[in-house]
Amino acid sequence: MWYGCDMERIFEYIATEDGSVESLLKSKGYSSRICNLLKKELGLVCVNDKPVFVVEKIKVGDKIKVKLKENPPKIVPFNHNIDFVYEDKDIAVINKSADIAVIATNAHYGKSLMNALANVWGDFVYHPVNRLDKGTSGLMIVAKNALSHSILSANIAEDKNNNEKNVQREYLALVHNKDNILTGKGEIIGDIGIPNGNSLVRGVVTEGGKFAKTYYEVVISTSNYSLVKIKLATGRTHQIRVHMSYIGHPLLGDDLYGGSKQLIERPALHSQKIAFCHPITNEQMEFTSSLPKDMEDVLVNVK
Repeated sequence: MWYGCDMERIFEYIATEDGSVESLLKSKGYSSRICNLLKKELGLVCVNDKPVFVVEKIKVGDKIKVKLKENPPKIVPFNHNIDFVYEDKDIAVINKSADIAVIATNAHYGKSLMNALANVWGDFVYHPVNRLDKGTSGLMIVAKNALSHSILSANIAEDKNNNEKNVQREYLALVHNKDNILTGKGEIIGDIGIPNGNSLVRGVVTEGGKFAKTYYEVVISTSNYSLVKIKLATGRTHQIRVHMSYIGHPLLGDDLYGGSKQLIERPALHSQKIAFCHPITNEQMEFTSSLPKDMEDVLVNVK
């Protein structure tokens, strides 16, 4: 594996139509924010080896070279094992353990995944693509530069017609069978928002929420619990936890949404599969991850 995170990355293109550098870059997935950054320094963009700004006009056949530069903050390193499933110059796919937060907050200062990556990569600019809750285990993508992040973030977001995008995510969850046994498969649609002004808790709301859709398929059912395969059409905060609770089957270990911690100490949710198109090479990629031990133990010991 190639371990590291370059703060400069060179990309080269050949113009296939007349226009401007900026129009070409946006067609390649560059966000407006990246284009604005490229306007601040002459030499970050060259056309036929001549330094220009992104507003420069180009013709078919022109050679465009772009230097993406990022200024990393100083990050306190944290010695924590990271399971790298895949890594190259543009992305890393990580099998995250349930004991580490993706984002550094006051509650996890100095001990987030960002800090753990700094222990491997040194100082870098952190670009997590699909964020998992602290207690959720499994696969997630970290982009290594602004362009990869821009492209993957656009691909993971749903469009205005609520169509699924090009980053496919599949989870396994253990849910309670409280009033009835969950069987078969289906979809859950319910806008997710913040009820009662509590910023920590999400819920299905009738007003002020964001559209959310979740697909589920039961893998195993007993009188006490079901193992469920879940696919996301949208990516709202706590979406799976909220939607499963909404239909009366909260996750084991998820006391925030009605689950019990009797059998497992964290929400029993694992990101087991992720498939996407590589943001730079356009290669189709797919990765899977086995259930972690704590969820496997529940399956073995509980009937």
